[in-house]
Amino acid sequence: MIRARVLRARAVFLAFVAGLVAAASEAGCAAANNRCELNSDCTNAYCKAGECARDCVDSALDCDPGFYCDATARCQPVGGGEGGGASTSSSAGGGAPSDAASSSDATSSTSSSSSSSSGAVGSHELDPCVADADCSSPLLCKALVVGGPKRCTRACSSPTDCMAATRCESIGGSTYCAGNDVGRPCNGPANCNFGCLIGPGYCTAACSSGADCPSGYGCMPIGNPAQSVCVKAEAYCTAGNASACIAPSACDESPGLVVGGCTLACQNAGDCPRRAAGLTPWTCDGLCRRPADVFGPLPGGSTPVQYACDSSQNPVDLCNDHLHIDFAKFSIPAPPAVNCASPNTTDGAPGDACVDSCRYQGGCAFGFACTAVGNVGSGRIGLCLPTGVGAVGAPCANDGQCQYGYCASGKCSRDCTADGVCPSGASCVAAGGPAVEGSAFKRCQ
Repeated sequence: MIRARVLRARAVFLAFVAGLVAAASEAGCAAANNRCELNSDCTNAYCKAGECARDCVDSALDCDPGFYCDATARCQPVGGGEGGGASTSSSAGGGAPSDAASSSDATSSTSSSSSSSSGAVGSHELDPCVADADCSSPLLCKALVVGGPKRCTRACSSPTDCMAATRCESIGGSTYCAGNDVGRPCNGPANCNFGCLIGPGYCTAACSSGADCPSGYGCMPIGNPAQSVCVKAEAYCTAGNASACIAPSACDESPGLVVGGCTLACQNAGDCPRRAAGLTPWTCDGLCRRPADVFGPLPGGSTPVQYACDSSQNPVDLCNDHLHIDFAKFSIPAPPAVNCASPNTTDGAPGDACVDSCRYQGGCAFGFACTAVGNVGSGRIGLCLPTGVGAVGAPCANDGQCQYGYCASGKCSRDCTADGVCPSGASCVAAGGPAVEGSAFKRCQ
């Protein structure tokens, strides 16, 4: 719990220089100390002796060489099993999210797939590989994140050359489409694809606007000489304690917020974090300001959701995008009873978690995938869903068991709307339902 109160003072942003060090370490595994029977009862953890547990958070720090921290918070061998846990049900749930998993299959589209397997010559984009020779020319075999398993990927010269959820980065003398590791915890020069913000301790990437950054991150010049990079705006703060923010005085305590949240400096609204199309955008008055429907800064994946009362004594969630969901059940939990006279926040139901909306260009922070299974009115939007280890086609019970954060009809899939790319053995298929960002929704199957 935290102490919740309506804060009305606006913070003054002071200059702050954070070190950038080219580099990454793997995390995204959230602790879940609740009772369980199955691994799927836990979020980014596994079931051990009836309780959700985790053995690792960061691959480089917590796992032995040759191992990485998977989505169930266990160290697994690099290049090891790709399959998800056995199950027979799909991740489809009710509530406000669109049920993309139950959409009718429409027409097939082209894909970059073939019937190759891990390490086989002729492997295609996103396929596991061991060396460049395993991949169809001109693809390269590279680890998409430091310490992660290798996959076939493209050489690139600009961001537009790359598949969704990847970035054009120069790493180890090669320029290729690497994974988006923004938000991955880091503590030094060997930790990130692009750079590490040493103070707050997370990986970042170069940007020209907030549209280039994951949900919950904006674009701001940092360092000396200054370079525009993605900066996180998803953490609690007060004017007296802004240690979680990129700058000590970058705490937004706007009147509409129930509690203060970290923010960043901006020249215009384009520098600020982006929400899905159809949601009220952030604004800029020298600092990036949250829209009026947002009351707190809890990041996507935070569980349980914290609730408090706004200035009109209405119970509200404190999620940074004002969206919440039970990732395992894919449903919207009912909010708890909130005592508006209490100075403390109230926990939501078990499994109730904050979820960020997303756009394909910026995608989601490390450990999450932008998958268009949400909705605003009659439109479809992307949601940042937690990723797991299940390859496309592996059995799954929920989205968090799959590499690309999407379980459709009991099998792991990938939202291929933006790029048409599927691993070998799958095709990018129109899945019906509302369009997203002006394009027909498609998935790998």
